Amino acid sequence: MEAIEEENTQKKKWFQFILEIIKKYRLFTYVPILVLTVSSFSLRKKNEGLVQRVARLETLNETLVSNMILYNRNFETFPVPIFQKLKRGNEFIVQYFNPAYVNLLGHNFEYNRFLYMGKTDYDYYPKRIADLYHNYDVSVAFTGVAMKIKVVIKDSLDNNLNVEVLKWRQIRERDTLIYGMIILDKPM
Repeated sequence: MEAIEEENTQKKKWFQFILEIIKKYRLFTYVPILVLTVSSFSLRKKNEGLVQRVARLETLNETLVSNMILYNRNFETFPVPIFQKLKRGNEFIVQYFNPAYVNLLGHNFEYNRFLYMGKTDYDYYPKRIADLYHNYDVSVAFTGVAMKIKVVIKDSLDNNLNVEVLKWRQIRERDTLIYGMIILDKPM
């Protein structure tokens, strides 16, 4: 019993000694400041690295978009709206719009086709409409049979337009591309 009490007394002396050193040298103040300084320096370095990486990715993205326009240069002067989607997994990612498409439906993405490229229909349309477009894309991608779809779209003045969308598949290397051409009927 005495050994336990003596051990407890020793521990109390050590704790008291350590507490006096902490008080004397104000370690309660300086240690947290040191920890915060080191962690903020580390975070700043990581942040700088991420900023550089984001800048590189943005440059790469701009280059890829420019290359996609160059790749589809045959459609740049085509008078009918054309779009291209790339199948990645179970998603269809928009890769290209020609200027005629931007003139017809550019109000959906502020007439800047670069804002919409790299996104899916779910990013811009309500889920019900995006599901419909996605199902058509899946059908064309797997069957390879061209499909003509009648849909109603809204123009920039919020008028309903009856259109036919002709979709077809093209396989390049290992990529499945879905092209679409919008054929205008008469307004409703």
